[in-house]
Amino acid sequence: MGQGQPDLILMDIQLPNLDGYEATRRIKAQADLQHIPIIVVTSYALSGDEEKARAAGCDAYVAKPYSARKLLEMINGYLT
Repeated sequence: MGQGQPDLILMDIQLPNLDGYEATRRIKAQADLQHIPIIVVTSYALSGDEEKARAAGCDAYVAKPYSARKLLEMINGYLT
């Protein structure tokens, strides 16, 4: 992994100026960043959003409310 690169990204869908889908597409389009797992954590959970997030390149999708323990287990699964 390159210096200064994150091991994992927690992404929100509703971001100012650029939504999480487009941010994910831009990250995954960069060869030196595409290996970084991206987990969407959002309260913006409508039908079809998980599929849309995965199509953008997200590795996992977690809708609020969620279990903090399950989220940590998921994160640990990507980091080990």
